[in-house]
Amino acid sequence: MRMHAAFLPSASLVVLLAIPSTAYAGKPKACNLLDAQTAVSIVGSPVSTPIDMQGMGCVYQTTSGSETVELVMVDSAGTDGAITMRNLQMVSAQSQGTTTESIPSLGEQNFLLVRNSNLNGLMVLYHQKMFTLSVQKHMTPDVKAAMVQAMRQVLSRM
Repeated sequence: MRMHAAFLPSASLVVLLAIPSTAYAGKPKACNLLDAQTAVSIVGSPVSTPIDMQGMGCVYQTTSGSETVELVMVDSAGTDGAITMRNLQMVSAQSQGTTTESIPSLGEQNFLLVRNSNLNGLMVLYHQKMFTLSVQKHMTPDVKAAMVQAMRQVLSRM
């Protein structure tokens, strides 16, 4: 009887400790969502080994070092994501040499940010996560199409 009474709290503790680690293990990491092949399709040249930013970000740099592709994902619970998206778009629209546009049927909210400085971003709110795909490259229709396709792949893996 004593052994049984001691076993139940111990078993409960093991289950409680196992659940968070199992749940965390199931969460995708940014470098698993954006692979090297996709980064190459965006920048059009070979990329180096990705830099993993603690699972929340992934950075690829071209082997020449002149261009980068980066995916960052952060939790955005409740209305935080929608508010952040609106504020970012509003601030971006006021920046000189910057344009924004929405991409139809991509996440719950999104906008593509194009800057004259060749640092462009596609921000998407999807299932209480905010994804930002940044590309340091001159924006062309092909780069835009590759960014949108890459983001669709990222979202499909969620």
